[in-house]
Parts: sequence; C-alpha cells; structure tokens
Amino acid sequence: MALYEFEGKHPLIPENSFVHPQASVIGEVELGEGCFIGPGAVIRGDYGRIVVGRGSNVQDNSVIHADPDSIAIIEDNVIIGHGAILHGPCLVKQGAMVGMGAIVSNGCELGLGSVLAAGSLLTPGQIIPDHKVALGNPALIIKDLSDNTSTYLDMGARLYQELSVRCVKGLKLIPE
Repeated sequence: MALYEFEGKHPLIPENSFVHPQASVIGEVELGEGCFIGPGAVIRGDYGRIVVGRGSNVQDNSVIHADPDSIAIIEDNVIIGHGAILHGPCLVKQGAMVGMGAIVSNGCELGLGSVLAAGSLLTPGQIIPDHKVALGNPALIIKDLSDNTSTYLDMGARLYQELSVRCVKGLKLIPE
C-alpha cells in the first residue's frame, strides 16, 4: 500500500483495515477498525484532516480531500461507491451511502442512513437529512429511505467489512 507521511503527519491505519496496494493514503488520515480502501482510491490528508470511521469502505478510484485546516468525516459503516469524490469540510453520517460517481462538495452533510444516488452532486453547503434518498445535479430529496434499501446498505457495509478481512489474509500479487 502507498502510505505517505506529509510534513510530519502520517496515516493511522489499524492492522485489521485493508488498504489496497494501488491506493494512496497521504498525511493526516485516520482509518477506523475494519475499513476497506479499494484500488485507485486516493485519501489526501495534506491540507485538511480525513477521518474514515469503523467498518466503512472507500471503493475503487474514489477521492477524499479537504480544504486547509478543515476535516472530512466519514462515520462508521459508510459506503463510498466507486469513483465518488468527497471534499471537506464535509460529514457523511453513520450507515450512509455515497453512490458511484457521486460528488460531495465543501460544507455538505449526508444524514444518518441516507443515500446520495450514483452520479449525483451535493452542491456546497447542501444538507440531506437522515434516512432520505437524494438524486440529481444538484441533488434533490426524492423519497424516504425504505426498509429494503436500509437492509441493503447494512448488507453492503458488512460485505466490504468481510472483504477487508479476506484481502488482509488472501490478496497476493502474482509475480510476472
């Protein structure tokens, strides 16, 4: 894995979290227990601080960054879909999902157990309340989170937590 110290600040990665060898984690970044960071993901704690909570996942080719002296917080059991971009200061609350290719801008908040649909944009300062689904550019709340979707989010977070364990134990580079 590509871990980089930056100006004396270095990532804090628990042993039971998985950071893919092709991901980059830079500077003031703190991962919780049991996280999964996919290939191509970039988590840059060079200007601001990045915190990824316990059991959360940052999937392939996602980017998390923050403005100087600010913080991007991803709470526990959050799903960050492939190719998503999050720019702090921002807050993604516990059990939420940022869909594939979605963008979370400065000053945004995604509520507890809420979903930002794939390809959607939270414009600066936008707040999505708890247990809502937001879609579009700019993202608009389209409905309450259903029980089925809530179950899907829980299952998705658990699948990536299990994948983290499997990768720590079983991912091996095949020599050429």
